[in-house]
Amino acid sequence: MLTQTLVAQDIVRVLEKAGLLVQYRMPRADQTFHAHTTNSRLVDPGSLFIAYRGVSFDAHSALDELRERWTDLGFIVEQADAFHALADKAFVCHVKDSREAWAWLAAHVHRNPQDRLRLIGITGTNGKTSTVWFLRQLLRTLGEPCLILGTLGVYCGEEKFPATHTTPDPDELFRQLALGVEKGVGWAAMEVSSHAVVQRRLGPLRFDAAGFTSFSRDHLDFHKSMDEYFAAKWELFTHLLKPGAVGWLSHGLEDWLPADAYTRGFHFYGPPRSGRTLGAGDAVFEVRSMTLQATDLTIRRDAQAWQGRLPFGADFAMANFTLALLMVEGLLPGRVRADDWSRIEPVPGRFEPVPDAFAHGLAVIVDYAHTPDALEKTLQKLRQLTRGKLWAVFGCGGDRDRGKRPLMGAVAEKEADRVLVTSDNPRSEDPHAIVNEILSGMTQSKYQAIVDREAAILHAIQQAQPGDSILIAGKGHEDYQIIGKEKLPFDDRQVARRCLIKRGAK
Repeated sequence: MLTQTLVAQDIVRVLEKAGLLVQYRMPRADQTFHAHTTNSRLVDPGSLFIAYRGVSFDAHSALDELRERWTDLGFIVEQADAFHALADKAFVCHVKDSREAWAWLAAHVHRNPQDRLRLIGITGTNGKTSTVWFLRQLLRTLGEPCLILGTLGVYCGEEKFPATHTTPDPDELFRQLALGVEKGVGWAAMEVSSHAVVQRRLGPLRFDAAGFTSFSRDHLDFHKSMDEYFAAKWELFTHLLKPGAVGWLSHGLEDWLPADAYTRGFHFYGPPRSGRTLGAGDAVFEVRSMTLQATDLTIRRDAQAWQGRLPFGADFAMANFTLALLMVEGLLPGRVRADDWSRIEPVPGRFEPVPDAFAHGLAVIVDYAHTPDALEKTLQKLRQLTRGKLWAVFGCGGDRDRGKRPLMGAVAEKEADRVLVTSDNPRSEDPHAIVNEILSGMTQSKYQAIVDREAAILHAIQQAQPGDSILIAGKGHEDYQIIGKEKLPFDDRQVARRCLIKRGAK
């Protein structure tokens, strides 16, 4: 993959173009830096160190030690006193935001791959992953290979690569975009997380199309309030779109949208609802019928209509499929056809049936639902498809928003007949303490706490009766469990299959 070395005069030019440069000192315009880093432990001779204030550590505190150890470093800082302390000895740029400077420089190192891609950004509390997945599928049916980045990992054409964040840090993000360019991909669809916006990971990215899927409580361990959380997501539409970009908003956002959202030329989509007046270009979708194996769907926009069958269930995912189709239609007018839908693959870990369960007369569904809103909607949909009892097996992640734990317990108690509260990814927290916080939102006696996740899944599968449905929620596509600092193999789908074998052996 082609990259370019950072040269002092180019760094200044890039930061000026980004509007980030406050002041700089450049002893030699041709001074080169073989690498850049935000980690003071990785600094070596000839590298550029980017210092920013982190959540728990301010990297500016490492500057004195680095300056004494090496004489040929370059620095990016966001504190005026740090600039003046370094300006007599080194190349240094004082910037308004070091994180954003990092993103612009990472793009430059990778030769600005965003300029050779059509970019689609998806934000929302729930639905980002499904929408990006469906975008990839729809573009593939049109012979348009697409790079996608998000919770499921990175897919470049037909190749898959792992990912560590919904929206990766700038070095990884622009490396992945450059990979797509190298492999001849013309499109990139990515999940745009609120963390990425606040932490300025996107740099020069400007999107040809953007979609906002949903908004509900999440990440209040990071954001101070729901208003702050929404503002971070809304920035995709106010600051990160190209002129004339396609913008789609879910009707479910109406209570949160600012007044000017209705005058910016964005369109709305959602299911039919009495009393709702559609504007020109708005769209509705309707699920005509659904089983766990197929969904018959109609999408209408003005005089256009698409009607077809998708080879999987989950009608709430149809909102995300609708959004993906509308975005592709807006970017490639007239090319989307409903007879291509039979080739659309379901989203891994999103309302994904474990096929082995059907032979036992059960439905076992694995879903990523990890917010109160997502858990409620998933249970409500599974209830419609269940003849017998509805089971919920779920937990909550450690080191994350604690306030949602009792809320999820209350949702599970309300919507399910049997509830098994268990461990998710406890991380550094005591899993028993997390379970107790979930139980604090529950009042009845239809729940049971089994902290060991595999034991909880096994209990549900062994106790369920033909006609029952079991939702295993929270981890979805993940194939690991984080306990303490260990990342251990754990895939809900594989665990469910093992438990079904044990049920059959009883």
